[in-house]
Amino acid sequence: MSLPGKLVPEALKTLGKDRATVSYPKNKRTLPERFRGAVEFDPDPCTGCGMCERHCAADAITVTSGPDGTVSWEYDVARCMFCGQCEESCPTDAIVMGQEFELADSDRESFEERYTFER
Repeated sequence: MSLPGKLVPEALKTLGKDRATVSYPKNKRTLPERFRGAVEFDPDPCTGCGMCERHCAADAITVTSGPDGTVSWEYDVARCMFCGQCEESCPTDAIVMGQEFELADSDRESFEERYTFER
């Protein structure tokens, strides 16, 4: 069994093909149209119904209503599994799965988003 005898034909097969990888982060691939990155939340259309919290399997979203009519919406991206169920269950389209995927950070607080608004 001769190693160069098997290696050379395999190398010749891939000679004219494009690279399978890119030089990341200098070169980035384009994301598919239906890519699901981190959640993007818009508090304006939100009614505080809590459907996103009820359907979140990872418990990454918490919605609480205060006695004074305020709504607190919290999202923990470190717990999120980017399934998109919150986006599907939101009746007012206040939640959208964004295109952001470069989420690495050493600060725990950077993974948490909080909004407090009146309804």
